[in-house]
Amino acid sequence: MAVAEKSDKESGLATKIVELINGILEKTTAQIERPAAITDAALLMAADGYGAGKVVGQKEAEQVVIRTSDTQKSFLHPKEPEVEELAAIVRAKFEAVSEERDMDHG
Repeated sequence: MAVAEKSDKESGLATKIVELINGILEKTTAQIERPAAITDAALLMAADGYGAGKVVGQKEAEQVVIRTSDTQKSFLHPKEPEVEELAAIVRAKFEAVSEERDMDHG
């Protein structure tokens, strides 16, 4: 699925992405009263690794580009790791990212 929004207006798009991101960072997502708009939700999901997203905007006279690929996490491990050891490392990394981003998959 691809979602794209564009505005020719100087005011830009009607989005709550900044509020949603602040809620995630402050761990107050449970207080959000309405579901995110489809474009905002798609962008947040892409930031969590479910796809790819890019936002192009203006800050004063400068164009700013934010790509969700900049949020990806990686780690190093031995070239031929022990399977159980690698699985434990990966699980710990996933749990850390899940906690950091306040993700709850039940």
